[in-house]
Formats: sequence, C-alpha cells, structure tokens
Amino acid sequence: MILVVVFSLGFILLIRSQELSVYDQIKNHQQGTALWWVGHNGWIIKSNGLVIATDMLLDYPERINPPKITTDELSEILDISFVTHAHNDHFNRTVTKALVEKSNCLFVIPESCVEIAHELNIPEDRLQIAKPREPFHIKGISVTPLRAIHGNANFAIYYEANLQDCGYLLDVDGHTFLQPGDSYLLEDHLFLEDVDVLFFSPTEHNMYIDRSVILINTLNPDYIFPQHHSTIVVDERSRFWAKGYPDEVKLRLSDALKAKYHIMKQGQKMLIR
Repeated sequence: MILVVVFSLGFILLIRSQELSVYDQIKNHQQGTALWWVGHNGWIIKSNGLVIATDMLLDYPERINPPKITTDELSEILDISFVTHAHNDHFNRTVTKALVEKSNCLFVIPESCVEIAHELNIPEDRLQIAKPREPFHIKGISVTPLRAIHGNANFAIYYEANLQDCGYLLDVDGHTFLQPGDSYLLEDHLFLEDVDVLFFSPTEHNMYIDRSVILINTLNPDYIFPQHHSTIVVDERSRFWAKGYPDEVKLRLSDALKAKYHIMKQGQKMLIR
C-alpha cells in the first residue's frame, strides 16, 4: 500500500512539473545546468543561478505559435542576452527595448550591432562588445566569439554579410555551448575542440544539410540541437531562411550521433549532465 502511495505521489509531481510554465521552470531550477528552446535561435540556459539567452525572438508577427515565455517574464530572470547579428529575427528590437527598460541584464553584441544598440538606448555599462577570435569573461562565463558569415537564398553568401557578426562558444560551469549564429560552415567551427552542446541551423542560408552533417561529425558533441526551424511562417519569400531541415540531417547521422540528437519542442527543458 505504501509503495502504491509513493508511486502515485511521484507520478502526480512529475505531471505537475511538466505543466509548469517555462518561466516557473526556470525560476524553480536550482541545481545543475539546464536549457530551454523558445523558438528560432532562442535558447535560455540556467546554471548555478545565472540565466543567459541567445537571440531572443519572442515578439514577432510571423511566428507560427506564441512564445512559451513572455518578454516581461524574461525581463524578470535574465542576466545576459547574447546577440549574434543585427537582423530583427535575432537582435529583436521589441524584446531588447523591454529588456533595457524592465531588466538589469547585460547585452553581449558584435560590433555590427553597436549602432542599433545606441538607437535602443542600451546603457554603455550594460554593453559588452564581442569581436571574432577575441575571448573574454563575463559574469563567470568564458566567451570565445567566432566569426560568422551570413548566407542567403540559393546557397549564396549574403551580399551584405558583415565580418563583424559573431557566433559564440560559451563555457558555462564546465559545459561548452556552441551558438554559431547565422553562418556558413567555417574552419573556425571545425577547429573547435570539446564542444559539449551544439546548436546548429539546417536552413538554406546557413549550413543546410550536408554542412550540418560535416559539423556534427567533426565536433561529435554530447548534445546536438537543431535550431532556426518550425518557428516562422514559411512561404516562398521566407522559405530559404525560415524552413529548416532537422529530420533530413538526422537521417544522415550514425546511430551513435542520432542518440545525442534532440529536435526540441518549443518550451521543452533539457538537463545537461
């Protein structure tokens, strides 16, 4: 009888934890490192009380579904906002304005975003300017900015590609996270060692399928997460950047890598061990 009661209680607690909002999950997470996908290139990572995020795209009219966390909720908990480049689906103006006004978070941005940061009135003491291949530390995190070269339709390099754009290798409490941003595959990525968590974008204007497979096979990370998919309405004008091919990449991987491959649902939590 006691075993039945204990099992029932555990099952109820599991169901309740799954029903918690993303905001409450992040607030309640106290030990170890965890991450949440909130759509597009948007990841929230919490470790030892520190909350960081990349390329938050929460308020965007072309989203397929509403975000699982609101901008106001994010403002209450965020410590560092990492931005990879100036496009509004990555350096979102609405989200950033709210974070400036309602939070005390720091902003890590590439030089290509400085003018926009000034337009959004981000205080200088809350800005950290990232330059490719120039590492720095911020709030206990080791950050290695990587070069990012933006692609476009028809697998072409973007005419306005900016060599100041950045991806980031983040060392958070001993776990390394690679966020390449919007970029073609570069040797900068392939030269990296000991990447634990890989975020990658299997879209036509990023690494698509073949180059994503090359990156994954080369780095052999412990956790593999496709991004830049299933977030924005896809039509003929947006297909080259809004449609990702995560399933097609997975089919090309070995069984060992498939076991590490996670196509996340928006709002889903993953513990990093």
